[in-house]
Amino acid sequence: MAPVDFKSRFIWLLKTFLIMGFIVLAAYGVVVVAEIVMANAKLVSCETNLRRIGEALLLYKNQHNSLPPYLTALYPDFIDEKEMFQCPADRHKGREGAFPKWTRLQEDGTPQPDWREEFGYADLDGPTLIPWEHRDKDGKNRGADQDTFPCSYYYRFNDYPVDIENLVDGVTWRQDMERLARKYGNKTPIVTCLWHLPEYAKDSDGVTTNLIYNLADTARYPKDWRRITGHKKGPE
Repeated sequence: MAPVDFKSRFIWLLKTFLIMGFIVLAAYGVVVVAEIVMANAKLVSCETNLRRIGEALLLYKNQHNSLPPYLTALYPDFIDEKEMFQCPADRHKGREGAFPKWTRLQEDGTPQPDWREEFGYADLDGPTLIPWEHRDKDGKNRGADQDTFPCSYYYRFNDYPVDIENLVDGVTWRQDMERLARKYGNKTPIVTCLWHLPEYAKDSDGVTTNLIYNLADTARYPKDWRRITGHKKGPE
């Protein structure tokens, strides 16, 4: 009986282990690179959407001498593709609105203490006055907002009142943002996308993609865009 060559077997096992390890690492690297490439592609596509929306907003403004009351008012006369209102990074395709669910919750799953209920009404196409819980004419509870136009983007210049309890005489988000625009010019965002933020990003550790006030360019700002103005707590 021939003696077992343990050295040769060890070398063969070591080579096999190294080859398999290399293959696993290479596969992992390919996946990581693919994810980065895909994320960058989605960001570029989102910025393209925002610039197209900016062009449509400019046309609307020139025709009506004002910005639209809500973002999807651009459809179909100024933008004829509904997909243009959906961020590629939004896996819900705009059906859950402009605010990812995590923006309304803390890490322990409890509601954000500074979450304002009226933000929830600017969930799909700017403002929507349908309450979260409502009943139709037959008395059937329809539950959450029934707006049927999916939109991933938050339109900051909407005509919804800042004060939800004062729907008649209250200042609108548009009026409030126009006040800020007079002070900060093109640094002021008109449309914001929150779908590229890491989950539970704080105001200072994540940036969002924005269409800015000139309606032609995009910019990456912290979640609280006012930080770029030097006012850490926001402008007065």
